[in-house]
This record gives sequence, structure tokens and C-alpha cells, in this order.
Amino acid sequence: MDAPAKVRAEHRWPVAIVVLAAFTIYAVLPDQVQILPRWVLPSLGVAALVPLLVKNPRRFSTESTWSRWLSLGFGFGLVLVNQVYVVLMIAALLDASIDGPNVLLTVLAVWATNVVAYGVLFWEFDGGGPVARRFEGVGDESPQDFLFPQQQRANDAWKPVFFDYLYFSLSNMMAFSPTDVMPLTTRAKALMGLQALTGFVILALVISRAVNILA
Repeated sequence: MDAPAKVRAEHRWPVAIVVLAAFTIYAVLPDQVQILPRWVLPSLGVAALVPLLVKNPRRFSTESTWSRWLSLGFGFGLVLVNQVYVVLMIAALLDASIDGPNVLLTVLAVWATNVVAYGVLFWEFDGGGPVARRFEGVGDESPQDFLFPQQQRANDAWKPVFFDYLYFSLSNMMAFSPTDVMPLTTRAKALMGLQALTGFVILALVISRAVNILA
């Protein structure tokens, strides 16, 4: 379904740049925490992005069933991959197969990519995604998952963009709880809870262990 011409759609490139940066981080992680050969995950990610870029090369102005499911699958895939890296990182710590400096670098990398992964997923989920949030008649059956402060102002047509969800993901990873954005649905609360738990494990368990190794 094509969007009305008078509505300005959200730009594609902020999302693409941040996601490509996450793939780059995955490619340079230490061998001890690599799931597959380091070129595989970035290649799979780029392969999934190509049809989405073809569908909306500059702005998110049109959507189809296949592009919607591919976008959601891409977001879930990022989160799943990052959760696997968290498990591998903890396992590497327990069997002392990774040295202190590499632990700290890996912790930082996994923490940063977790912010990106959940930011993408929150952005894709809320209100049916970036196309449905802006254009009437697209994904009208999808509930609003998050409430931003700007949306509480009367007669305000403000709509969140990707950076808003990325910042929200960052604050949830640091505070382990909602700050200015409130979850409205069960699935939103579940995702936020899982991200907060992951952040707690990374910061409280892994970093403390890495400091002990360095000491």
C-alpha cells in the first residue's frame, strides 16, 4: 500500500547506518565468542537488508505483507543473535578462555549491539512499524506499544522516529526500567524486561568478573 503524497515518511538511512555499524562490531569480536565464521552474520544481515532497501530505498513510504514480516524477522534476529553472544561471553568467562582486555572489549561491543538490536525491534513493533505509524489505513489493527511524552500533548501530530527508539533502548539498558517512555502492552513490557535483564547481567556480572581478571 502506497502512502499519501502529502505525508512525509521517515528516512531510511539512520536505521541502515546504525545496523551496519552493529554488523561491523559483530565481525570484529574475538574468536572465543564468534558463533560462526566472522563474515557469515554480516553477510546474512546485508542479504536481509537488500530487499528492504529496494522496497523503500530512501524513505519508509510503502509496505507489503512480505516486507513487514521480513522487517520484524530482521529485528527479532538481531535480538536473538545478541542474546547468543551474551551466553557465549559468559561461557568464555567461566572457562577462562578469554583474557581480561578482550573481555572488556567484548562486553562493550555486546552491550552496544544490544542497544541497537532492541532499538530496531521497538521501532518495528510500535504501532505496526514506521509506515503504519504515519499513514492511515496501514496496519490500523496494530496497537500502540509505547507512549512518548510528546504524544500526551493535545492536538500534537508528532510521531517518533528511529532515533527516539534508539535513545529509549539506551535508557532502558542503563536504568533497567522505563524513564520517559512508558510501555502500554504486554509484549512491550516483556521485551523491555528481557532487555533490562540482559543489561543487568552484562553490567553486574560480566564487567565485575572482567575487573577481577584484570586485578
